[in-house]
Amino acid sequence: MMNKDFLKEVLAEDKALLRLEQVSRINVPLYDELSVGNIWPMLKSDEKFMLYFPTKMAKGRVPDREYFFNILNTF
Repeated sequence: MMNKDFLKEVLAEDKALLRLEQVSRINVPLYDELSVGNIWPMLKSDEKFMLYFPTKMAKGRVPDREYFFNILNTF
């Protein structure tokens, strides 16, 4: 999930990161209903959640599955 653009946003304090011990990890089963593509559009308007994701992503791209669900489970 870390790329240069997201790192710039973190350093500018527009976005944030969590320490590993703060993240509540989860292993989500691979069901179509639980795909990032299905859930991502519902959470894009949540400001607190989006604080941990880049503002811009490549067209048609969604966040990494493991990172996405670990952040979702933490909040």
